[in-house]
Amino acid sequence: MKTRANAGLLAGMLAGWICVGGNSGVWGQGKAVAASADSEEIPIEKCDVLPVVRVKIAGSEMRFLLDTGATSILNLHSFTGSVSKEIQVSSWSGTAATSAREVRLPELALGNHRLKNLRLPAIDLSPIGKACGGNVDGILGVDLMDKMGVTIDLKRQVAMLDSTAKDARELYGLMEAQMHQCAEAFEQGKAKELEECFDPEIVLYTPDGEYRGRNQAVEYLRARYMKYAPNLCYRMTVQDVKSFGDALWYSYEYEIIAPEEHVVGHGMSMCRRTQGRWYVVNLHNSLLGRDVATKQ
Repeated sequence: MKTRANAGLLAGMLAGWICVGGNSGVWGQGKAVAASADSEEIPIEKCDVLPVVRVKIAGSEMRFLLDTGATSILNLHSFTGSVSKEIQVSSWSGTAATSAREVRLPELALGNHRLKNLRLPAIDLSPIGKACGGNVDGILGVDLMDKMGVTIDLKRQVAMLDSTAKDARELYGLMEAQMHQCAEAFEQGKAKELEECFDPEIVLYTPDGEYRGRNQAVEYLRARYMKYAPNLCYRMTVQDVKSFGDALWYSYEYEIIAPEEHVVGHGMSMCRRTQGRWYVVNLHNSLLGRDVATKQ
């Protein structure tokens, strides 16, 4: 009971979906998060009564606790990371602030399913390992299990990985290949070419306002960012991608570096395939921070 309480204390820390774009420009410079294989089953081990699976991180095998009541977190003693920062830890007993170290993982693999470029908090999980009598390098929570399509069968002692994630990644790959020129048009300030990438009824939500239709959306991007081309750098970190028929929903974190300002934020978007061609239907960007260098 005590062990479950320690694991449950981590619930709600890192909820969120972030998604996919192209190699650069509006559609990202991020990497697709997962490269799924066919459906497969991963054997579940036990740490006392707790379900544990073996994952590979940067080629090293580690033991992660499966917990559908928590979000993913790392054991501070198994990883090194950047400077500590305050985070919120939530559970059935309430929410409290604690200090965690953010760690970047180039790749996490469970069987043939892989997640790339993850950023996860790391705290001391040694009480869980001591309570169950074995080493625990991290917790594979509901956020990452959802991305890989993991379901747990405790009766058969296996974790099943759904192949539907593969379908979304493959569809994304088709979209990314076709829309590569759209990213180039944004970076090079080619407004007319960029316009052809948008659905005629596109809706663009920004911290500066709402813009509807191709003309409004492109005019905003041209006046707001493309004026800096070709001295415009756009970086995107991708976390997830979902498919719905011929549509892709995705979310992301982004960074825009221009001669006079530095913008960071997060967003979500949707692309739709119409008569064999992809168009951006919706873009919703939120601002997390902005540094402005004013001219003297």
